Amino acid sequence: MRMKLLCTAVVLLTAVAACSGNGEETVASADPTMAAPAPNATESPAAAPRPQKQLPGLDYLQQIPYAYRVANEHPDMLAQIPCYCPCELYGHGGVIDCYRSQHAAGCATCLEEAVLAGKLLEQAEARGPEVYTQIAAEVKKRYRTAIVRSHLQKNDMPNLQSDKGRAFLAACSDCHQPPHPAMYTADNWRRSLSRMEAYANQRGMEMNPAQWEAAVSYLRSTASQFTPEEGDNYRAELARAVEHLKRTEGESVYYPSPRDKILAPEWFERMVQAYRLARDIPADVLAATPIDDPGCSNLLQCLNSTSAFTSEAAVEAVFQIAADRAGGD
Repeated sequence: MRMKLLCTAVVLLTAVAACSGNGEETVASADPTMAAPAPNATESPAAAPRPQKQLPGLDYLQQIPYAYRVANEHPDMLAQIPCYCPCELYGHGGVIDCYRSQHAAGCATCLEEAVLAGKLLEQAEARGPEVYTQIAAEVKKRYRTAIVRSHLQKNDMPNLQSDKGRAFLAACSDCHQPPHPAMYTADNWRRSLSRMEAYANQRGMEMNPAQWEAAVSYLRSTASQFTPEEGDNYRAELARAVEHLKRTEGESVYYPSPRDKILAPEWFERMVQAYRLARDIPADVLAATPIDDPGCSNLLQCLNSTSAFTSEAAVEAVFQIAADRAGGD
């Protein structure tokens, strides 16, 4: 059980940190001014690896301002769509909360849900609450089905193929990712599930009593299979992942309030333009540019990761380098 739990924690922590891949593309440095050193006749030390660009793909980047525009123009629609990345761990009630910070820019799941909703709305012949509800239901259906299928295929939690395991997946995918049983002890699950049931009733969500009872039984019985040490370690890793997220993306990503504004798309358009400019700047120059950012120490690191999605310093540094190079030509 220990190895399986560890693997599941690693997968979930990776999802918390980045949610998904971002279509990165590798671009080697091609600075013609950097000549290779002459070989030494007596020594042959291994050459240090040249810095390389591993930038997010432009197709992915261009979706970011589009998604934030959808969130700004149609918040009532996105408010009805659950977010199927693990962001309920840091208090997101739905995908609209992912757009109250820069979190959605670096999370493919959050991003794609809004993009899909926007594309379906473009195809609709009308606008209004009924259309929003229909589109939200369609997006939810597609992602919920995919999430349940993925868990069953990977079999990444104990006894998922049992009747109770399948009931758990069905019941607990209604408004977020199905949680891992090790997230709480058996006794703590009882209190947590009581809160979840009250929340569902408050929102008018239809619950199948038999399915819910089976899901509760699955979570409590499966949680009891883990040793106290295994459970403590799993929860400690989750806590560290959440703290990392708050440190790299800012406190605004954690338990956002409906009063928090949805971020405007204009900044993300500027961010995408910075990435376009960075493609013409040698990797060596980017790597030699220090950045004061909790997620990276130099500009190349910020651009290669999603750190630049939340770093105004990185974006402005690219524009400054591009302007200096243009002025020197």
